[in-house]
Amino acid sequence: MDKRNSNRTFRACVAGIANQAVVVNATALLFAPFMRLYGFTYVQLGLLTAAGFFAQMAADISLVFLVDRISRKKLALFAAVLSAAGLLFYGCTPWLFSAENIYGGILAATAVFAFAGGMLEIVLTGVADSLPQAEGRGGICLLHTAYAWAQVALALALLAFVWGFGAERWNTAVLVLALVPLSALLLLARAQFPPRQARAPAKASFKPFYLFAVLAVFFGYGTEVVMNQWISSFAAEIGGEAGGMLGCAAFAACLGVGGAVYVFAERRRGKIPLFLLCASALLAAAAYILAALVPSDWIALAFAALCGVFAGMLSPGAMSAASDFLPRSGGWMLASLAVAQDIGAAALPSAAGALSQGSSVRSAFFTMSAAPLFAAAALFAMAKLRGSGGKGK
Repeated sequence: MDKRNSNRTFRACVAGIANQAVVVNATALLFAPFMRLYGFTYVQLGLLTAAGFFAQMAADISLVFLVDRISRKKLALFAAVLSAAGLLFYGCTPWLFSAENIYGGILAATAVFAFAGGMLEIVLTGVADSLPQAEGRGGICLLHTAYAWAQVALALALLAFVWGFGAERWNTAVLVLALVPLSALLLLARAQFPPRQARAPAKASFKPFYLFAVLAVFFGYGTEVVMNQWISSFAAEIGGEAGGMLGCAAFAACLGVGGAVYVFAERRRGKIPLFLLCASALLAAAAYILAALVPSDWIALAFAALCGVFAGMLSPGAMSAASDFLPRSGGWMLASLAVAQDIGAAALPSAAGALSQGSSVRSAFFTMSAAPLFAAAALFAMAKLRGSGGKGK
Protein backbone atom coordinates (compact mmCIF):
# COMPACT_ATOMS: atom_id res chain seq x y z
CA MET A 1 0.00 0.00 0.00
CA ASP A 2 1.44 3.40 -0.97
CA LYS A 3 1.67 6.35 1.41
CA ARG A 4 -1.32 8.18 -0.07
CA ASN A 5 -3.67 5.21 0.36
CA SER A 6 -2.23 4.54 3.81
CA ASN A 7 -2.93 8.12 4.92
CA ARG A 8 -6.47 7.91 3.55
CA THR A 9 -7.08 4.67 5.43
CA PHE A 10 -5.63 6.11 8.63
CA ARG A 11 -7.98 9.12 8.38
CA ALA A 12 -10.91 6.72 8.03
CA CYS A 13 -9.71 4.88 11.15
CA VAL A 14 -9.54 8.15 13.09
CA ALA A 15 -13.09 9.01 11.98
CA GLY A 16 -14.25 5.61 13.19
CA ILE A 17 -12.56 6.14 16.54
CA ALA A 18 -14.23 9.58 16.80
CA ASN A 19 -17.52 7.72 16.38
CA GLN A 20 -16.48 5.48 19.28
CA ALA A 21 -15.93 8.58 21.42
CA VAL A 22 -19.51 9.63 20.65
CA VAL A 23 -21.19 6.29 21.39
CA VAL A 24 -19.23 5.70 24.61
CA ASN A 25 -19.53 9.19 26.11
CA ALA A 26 -22.76 10.79 24.88
CA THR A 27 -24.86 9.21 27.64
CA ALA A 28 -22.29 9.87 30.38
CA LEU A 29 -22.31 13.57 29.45
CA LEU A 30 -26.09 13.56 29.81
CA PHE A 31 -26.16 11.89 33.24
CA ALA A 32 -26.99 15.11 35.13
CA PRO A 33 -29.76 16.23 32.69
CA PHE A 34 -31.26 12.72 32.76
CA MET A 35 -31.38 12.76 36.55
CA ARG A 36 -33.18 16.13 36.53
CA LEU A 37 -35.51 15.52 33.57
CA TYR A 38 -36.46 11.88 34.13
CA GLY A 39 -35.44 11.10 37.71
CA PHE A 40 -32.88 8.43 36.77
CA THR A 41 -30.99 7.03 39.77
CA TYR A 42 -27.27 6.34 40.03
CA VAL A 43 -28.04 2.63 39.70
CA GLN A 44 -29.99 3.21 36.47
CA LEU A 45 -27.18 5.32 35.07
CA GLY A 46 -24.66 2.65 35.99
CA LEU A 47 -26.81 0.07 34.22
CA LEU A 48 -26.85 2.23 31.08
CA THR A 49 -23.06 2.18 31.12
CA ALA A 50 -23.04 -1.57 31.72
CA ALA A 51 -25.53 -2.17 28.89
CA GLY A 52 -23.35 -0.20 26.49
CA PHE A 53 -20.22 -2.13 27.29
CA PHE A 54 -21.97 -5.50 27.39
CA ALA A 55 -23.25 -4.70 23.89
CA GLN A 56 -19.67 -3.90 22.86
CA MET A 57 -18.60 -7.18 24.42
CA ALA A 58 -21.20 -9.00 22.31
CA ALA A 59 -19.70 -7.33 19.23
CA ASP A 60 -16.21 -8.38 20.31
CA ILE A 61 -17.31 -11.99 20.83
CA SER A 62 -18.93 -12.08 17.40
CA LEU A 63 -15.73 -10.69 15.85
CA VAL A 64 -13.65 -13.45 17.44
CA PHE A 65 -15.38 -15.73 14.94
CA LEU A 66 -15.99 -13.30 12.07
CA VAL A 67 -13.06 -10.90 11.79
CA ASP A 68 -10.78 -13.41 10.03
CA ARG A 69 -13.56 -14.78 7.81
CA ILE A 70 -15.40 -11.71 6.49
CA SER A 71 -13.92 -8.69 4.72
CA ARG A 72 -12.88 -6.11 7.28
CA LYS A 73 -14.13 -3.33 5.03
CA LYS A 74 -17.61 -4.87 4.84
CA LEU A 75 -17.67 -5.23 8.62
CA ALA A 76 -16.60 -1.60 9.10
CA LEU A 77 -19.19 -0.24 6.65
CA PHE A 78 -21.96 -2.27 8.30
CA ALA A 79 -20.90 -1.06 11.75
CA ALA A 80 -20.88 2.60 10.65
CA VAL A 81 -24.42 2.31 9.22
CA LEU A 82 -25.70 0.56 12.36
CA SER A 83 -24.04 3.15 14.61
CA ALA A 84 -25.81 5.99 12.76
CA ALA A 85 -29.12 4.12 13.02
CA GLY A 86 -28.65 3.64 16.76
CA LEU A 87 -27.92 7.33 17.35
CA LEU A 88 -30.97 8.33 15.29
CA PHE A 89 -33.12 5.97 17.37
CA TYR A 90 -31.57 7.41 20.55
CA GLY A 91 -32.38 10.96 19.47
CA CYS A 92 -35.99 10.01 18.69
CA THR A 93 -36.71 8.37 22.08
CA PRO A 94 -38.44 11.47 23.59
CA TRP A 95 -40.92 11.35 20.70
CA LEU A 96 -41.38 7.57 20.77
CA PHE A 97 -41.66 7.02 24.55
CA SER A 98 -43.34 8.74 27.48
CA ALA A 99 -41.19 10.21 30.25
CA GLU A 100 -42.07 7.18 32.40
CA ASN A 101 -40.95 4.68 29.76
CA ILE A 102 -38.07 6.56 28.13
CA TYR A 103 -35.45 4.67 30.13
CA GLY A 104 -36.26 1.47 28.23
CA GLY A 105 -35.96 3.28 24.90
CA ILE A 106 -32.62 4.84 25.84
CA LEU A 107 -31.38 1.44 27.05
CA ALA A 108 -32.35 -0.23 23.76
CA ALA A 109 -30.80 2.53 21.63
CA THR A 110 -27.62 2.38 23.71
CA ALA A 111 -27.32 -1.34 23.03
CA VAL A 112 -27.66 -0.77 19.26
CA PHE A 113 -25.07 1.97 18.81
CA ALA A 114 -22.72 0.49 21.40
CA PHE A 115 -22.70 -2.86 19.57
CA ALA A 116 -21.95 -1.06 16.31
CA GLY A 117 -19.29 1.17 17.88
CA GLY A 118 -17.55 -1.80 19.48
CA MET A 119 -17.45 -3.66 16.19
CA LEU A 120 -16.10 -0.61 14.34
CA GLU A 121 -13.42 0.01 16.99
CA ILE A 122 -12.00 -3.51 16.88
CA VAL A 123 -11.95 -3.73 13.10
CA LEU A 124 -10.32 -0.31 12.67
CA THR A 125 -7.81 -0.82 15.49
CA GLY A 126 -6.57 -3.94 13.74
CA VAL A 127 -6.43 -2.10 10.42
CA ALA A 128 -4.53 0.89 11.83
CA ASP A 129 -2.08 -1.37 13.63
CA SER A 130 -1.24 -3.17 10.38
CA LEU A 131 -0.71 -0.06 8.23
CA PRO A 132 2.86 0.33 6.89
CA GLN A 133 3.42 3.50 8.96
CA ALA A 134 1.58 2.21 12.06
CA GLU A 135 4.72 1.86 14.18
CA GLY A 136 5.84 5.39 13.43
CA ARG A 137 2.38 6.76 14.15
CA GLY A 138 2.10 5.16 17.58
CA GLY A 139 -0.39 2.46 16.49
CA ILE A 140 -3.11 1.64 18.99
CA CYS A 141 -2.07 4.37 21.42
CA LEU A 142 -2.29 7.15 18.85
CA LEU A 143 -5.82 6.07 17.97
CA HIS A 144 -6.69 6.15 21.67
CA THR A 145 -5.28 9.67 21.88
CA ALA A 146 -7.45 10.69 18.92
CA TYR A 147 -10.39 9.15 20.81
CA ALA A 148 -9.63 11.33 23.84
CA TRP A 149 -9.49 14.58 21.87
CA ALA A 150 -12.70 13.62 20.07
CA GLN A 151 -14.26 13.23 23.52
CA VAL A 152 -13.07 16.72 24.47
CA ALA A 153 -14.69 18.13 21.32
CA LEU A 154 -17.90 16.20 22.06
CA ALA A 155 -18.11 17.51 25.64
CA LEU A 156 -17.53 21.11 24.59
CA ALA A 157 -20.02 20.83 21.71
CA LEU A 158 -22.72 19.44 24.02
CA LEU A 159 -21.94 22.13 26.58
CA ALA A 160 -22.36 24.85 23.94
CA PHE A 161 -25.63 23.25 22.82
CA VAL A 162 -27.01 23.06 26.36
CA TRP A 163 -26.09 26.69 27.00
CA GLY A 164 -27.66 27.78 23.73
CA PHE A 165 -30.80 25.64 23.61
CA GLY A 166 -31.24 24.04 27.05
CA ALA A 167 -30.73 20.47 28.27
CA GLU A 168 -34.40 19.70 27.53
CA ARG A 169 -33.47 19.48 23.82
CA TRP A 170 -30.61 17.03 24.35
CA ASN A 171 -32.07 14.69 21.72
CA THR A 172 -31.59 17.27 18.96
CA ALA A 173 -27.87 17.27 19.73
CA VAL A 174 -27.83 13.47 19.55
CA LEU A 175 -29.51 13.56 16.13
CA VAL A 176 -26.77 15.92 14.91
CA LEU A 177 -24.14 13.53 16.31
CA ALA A 178 -25.39 10.86 13.91
CA LEU A 179 -23.39 12.79 11.29
CA VAL A 180 -20.19 11.42 12.86
CA PRO A 181 -20.71 7.76 11.86
CA LEU A 182 -22.12 8.90 8.52
CA SER A 183 -18.90 10.85 7.88
CA ALA A 184 -16.88 7.80 8.89
CA LEU A 185 -18.97 5.76 6.43
CA LEU A 186 -18.01 8.04 3.54
CA LEU A 187 -14.30 7.89 4.44
CA LEU A 188 -14.37 4.12 4.89
CA ALA A 189 -16.00 3.64 1.49
CA ARG A 190 -12.96 5.28 -0.14
CA ALA A 191 -10.35 3.60 2.08
CA GLN A 192 -8.13 0.71 1.08
CA PHE A 193 -7.56 -1.87 3.80
CA PRO A 194 -4.16 -3.62 4.07
CA PRO A 195 -3.99 -7.43 3.79
CA ARG A 196 -4.27 -9.45 6.97
CA GLN A 197 -1.12 -10.67 8.67
CA ALA A 198 -0.30 -14.34 8.86
CA ARG A 199 -1.76 -16.16 11.83
CA ALA A 200 0.06 -18.08 14.51
CA PRO A 201 -1.58 -21.16 16.07
CA ALA A 202 -4.28 -20.06 18.51
CA LYS A 203 -3.09 -22.50 21.18
CA ALA A 204 0.21 -20.59 21.37
CA SER A 205 -1.56 -17.72 23.06
CA PHE A 206 -3.23 -19.48 25.97
CA LYS A 207 -0.32 -19.33 28.37
CA PRO A 208 0.25 -17.42 31.65
CA PHE A 209 1.39 -14.24 29.86
CA TYR A 210 -1.90 -14.12 27.95
CA LEU A 211 -3.92 -14.63 31.14
CA PHE A 212 -2.12 -11.77 32.89
CA ALA A 213 -2.63 -9.64 29.77
CA VAL A 214 -6.37 -10.30 30.04
CA LEU A 215 -6.34 -9.10 33.66
CA ALA A 216 -4.24 -6.04 32.74
CA VAL A 217 -6.65 -4.87 30.05
CA PHE A 218 -9.69 -5.72 32.24
CA PHE A 219 -8.54 -3.54 35.13
CA GLY A 220 -6.64 -1.02 32.99
CA TYR A 221 -9.61 -0.10 30.82
CA GLY A 222 -11.95 -0.33 33.81
CA THR A 223 -9.75 2.28 35.52
CA GLU A 224 -10.31 4.68 32.65
CA VAL A 225 -14.03 4.07 32.17
CA VAL A 226 -15.04 4.33 35.83
CA MET A 227 -13.60 7.83 36.07
CA ASN A 228 -14.70 8.73 32.55
CA GLN A 229 -18.32 7.80 33.26
CA TRP A 230 -18.63 9.23 36.77
CA ILE A 231 -16.52 12.39 36.81
CA SER A 232 -19.38 14.24 35.10
CA SER A 233 -21.76 13.31 37.94
CA PHE A 234 -19.20 14.37 40.54
CA ALA A 235 -18.54 17.66 38.74
CA ALA A 236 -22.29 18.25 38.36
CA GLU A 237 -22.65 18.06 42.16
CA ILE A 238 -20.24 21.01 42.34
CA GLY A 239 -21.02 23.09 39.27
CA GLY A 240 -24.36 21.92 37.90
CA GLU A 241 -25.02 20.35 34.51
CA ALA A 242 -22.56 22.63 32.69
CA GLY A 243 -19.94 21.80 35.33
CA GLY A 244 -20.51 18.09 34.67
CA MET A 245 -19.72 18.49 30.99
CA LEU A 246 -16.66 20.62 31.73
CA GLY A 247 -15.45 18.00 34.19
CA CYS A 248 -15.79 15.31 31.54
CA ALA A 249 -13.94 17.51 29.03
CA ALA A 250 -11.13 18.10 31.55
CA PHE A 251 -10.72 14.37 32.14
CA ALA A 252 -10.72 13.69 28.39
CA ALA A 253 -8.10 16.41 27.83
CA CYS A 254 -5.88 14.78 30.46
CA LEU A 255 -6.55 11.42 28.80
CA GLY A 256 -5.34 12.90 25.51
CA VAL A 257 -2.22 14.30 27.18
CA GLY A 258 -1.41 10.90 28.68
CA GLY A 259 -1.86 9.21 25.31
CA ALA A 260 0.33 11.83 23.60
CA VAL A 261 3.07 11.29 26.20
CA TYR A 262 2.88 7.54 25.59
CA VAL A 263 3.12 7.96 21.80
CA PHE A 264 6.07 10.37 22.15
CA ALA A 265 7.90 8.00 24.50
CA GLU A 266 7.22 5.05 22.20
CA ARG A 267 8.68 6.91 19.24
CA ARG A 268 11.79 7.82 21.24
CA ARG A 269 12.35 4.50 23.03
CA GLY A 270 10.61 1.92 20.84
CA LYS A 271 8.61 -0.46 23.05
CA ILE A 272 7.59 1.04 26.41
CA PRO A 273 8.92 -0.98 29.37
CA LEU A 274 6.15 -2.66 31.32
CA PHE A 275 7.45 -1.22 34.59
CA LEU A 276 6.56 2.27 33.30
CA LEU A 277 3.00 1.07 32.72
CA CYS A 278 3.04 -0.30 36.28
CA ALA A 279 4.06 3.17 37.50
CA SER A 280 1.21 4.80 35.57
CA ALA A 281 -1.23 2.34 37.16
CA LEU A 282 0.03 3.18 40.67
CA LEU A 283 -0.24 6.91 39.95
CA ALA A 284 -3.80 6.40 38.68
CA ALA A 285 -4.63 4.63 41.97
CA ALA A 286 -3.16 7.57 43.90
CA ALA A 287 -5.28 10.00 41.88
CA TYR A 288 -8.41 7.96 42.67
CA ILE A 289 -7.62 7.96 46.39
CA LEU A 290 -6.88 11.69 46.50
CA ALA A 291 -10.08 12.44 44.55
CA ALA A 292 -11.93 10.50 47.24
CA LEU A 293 -10.23 11.86 50.35
CA VAL A 294 -9.15 15.49 49.72
CA PRO A 295 -11.53 17.76 51.73
CA SER A 296 -11.95 20.41 49.03
CA ASP A 297 -14.40 19.39 46.29
CA TRP A 298 -12.59 21.47 43.67
CA ILE A 299 -9.17 19.99 44.47
CA ALA A 300 -10.72 16.52 44.50
CA LEU A 301 -12.16 17.24 41.06
CA ALA A 302 -8.70 18.31 39.86
CA PHE A 303 -7.23 14.97 41.00
CA ALA A 304 -10.11 13.12 39.33
CA ALA A 305 -9.32 14.87 36.04
CA LEU A 306 -5.57 14.34 36.51
CA CYS A 307 -6.23 10.61 36.70
CA GLY A 308 -6.81 10.85 32.94
CA VAL A 309 -3.10 11.46 32.32
CA PHE A 310 -2.17 8.14 33.89
CA ALA A 311 -5.19 6.25 32.50
CA GLY A 312 -4.26 7.63 29.06
CA MET A 313 -1.00 5.71 29.31
CA LEU A 314 -2.28 2.67 31.20
CA SER A 315 -5.36 1.71 29.20
CA PRO A 316 -3.98 1.66 25.63
CA GLY A 317 -0.53 0.70 26.93
CA ALA A 318 -1.81 -2.56 28.41
CA MET A 319 -3.53 -3.48 25.14
CA SER A 320 -0.50 -2.44 23.08
CA ALA A 321 1.85 -4.48 25.29
CA ALA A 322 -0.35 -7.54 24.94
CA SER A 323 -0.54 -7.08 21.18
CA ASP A 324 3.26 -6.63 20.89
CA PHE A 325 4.34 -9.54 23.06
CA LEU A 326 1.75 -12.17 22.17
CA PRO A 327 1.99 -14.31 19.02
CA ARG A 328 0.34 -12.94 15.87
CA SER A 329 -2.84 -15.00 16.00
CA GLY A 330 -5.03 -12.99 13.67
CA GLY A 331 -7.80 -10.52 14.45
CA TRP A 332 -9.41 -12.89 16.93
CA MET A 333 -6.63 -12.18 19.46
CA LEU A 334 -7.37 -8.44 19.52
CA ALA A 335 -11.08 -9.22 19.73
CA SER A 336 -10.58 -11.63 22.65
CA LEU A 337 -8.62 -9.01 24.61
CA ALA A 338 -11.31 -6.46 23.76
CA VAL A 339 -13.87 -8.77 25.37
CA ALA A 340 -11.87 -8.54 28.60
CA GLN A 341 -11.74 -4.74 28.21
CA ASP A 342 -15.47 -4.47 27.78
CA ILE A 343 -16.30 -6.77 30.70
CA GLY A 344 -14.18 -4.49 32.90
CA ALA A 345 -15.79 -1.40 31.38
CA ALA A 346 -19.26 -2.80 32.06
CA ALA A 347 -18.78 -4.35 35.49
CA LEU A 348 -16.62 -1.75 37.25
CA PRO A 349 -18.61 1.44 36.39
CA SER A 350 -21.84 -0.40 37.21
CA ALA A 351 -20.40 -1.32 40.61
CA ALA A 352 -19.34 2.31 41.05
CA GLY A 353 -22.93 3.40 40.35
CA ALA A 354 -24.26 1.05 43.01
CA LEU A 355 -21.69 2.35 45.50
CA SER A 356 -22.58 5.97 44.64
CA GLN A 357 -26.28 5.29 45.20
CA GLY A 358 -25.59 3.86 48.65
CA SER A 359 -23.11 6.55 49.73
CA SER A 360 -21.44 9.02 47.33
CA VAL A 361 -19.43 9.26 44.12
CA ARG A 362 -16.33 10.02 46.18
CA SER A 363 -16.67 6.81 48.20
CA ALA A 364 -17.00 4.92 44.92
CA PHE A 365 -13.74 6.49 43.75
CA PHE A 366 -12.00 5.23 46.88
CA THR A 367 -13.23 1.66 46.41
CA MET A 368 -12.50 1.68 42.67
CA SER A 369 -8.87 2.65 43.33
CA ALA A 370 -8.39 -1.13 43.63
CA ALA A 371 -8.78 -1.42 39.83
CA PRO A 372 -5.49 0.30 38.87
CA LEU A 373 -3.73 -1.54 41.70
CA PHE A 374 -4.82 -4.88 40.24
CA ALA A 375 -3.75 -3.64 36.79
CA ALA A 376 -0.31 -2.82 38.20
CA ALA A 377 -0.03 -6.32 39.69
CA ALA A 378 -0.93 -7.94 36.35
CA LEU A 379 1.55 -5.76 34.45
CA PHE A 380 4.25 -6.60 37.00
CA ALA A 381 3.61 -10.30 36.43
CA MET A 382 3.83 -9.75 32.65
CA ALA A 383 7.16 -7.96 33.13
CA LYS A 384 8.51 -10.80 35.27
CA LEU A 385 7.53 -13.34 32.62
CA ARG A 386 9.21 -11.27 29.93
CA GLY A 387 12.29 -10.84 32.10
CA SER A 388 12.59 -14.59 32.58
CA GLY A 389 13.09 -14.97 28.84
CA GLY A 390 9.50 -15.82 28.07
CA LYS A 391 9.40 -18.90 30.32
CA GLY A 392 5.77 -19.75 30.84
CA LYS A 393 4.75 -17.31 28.16
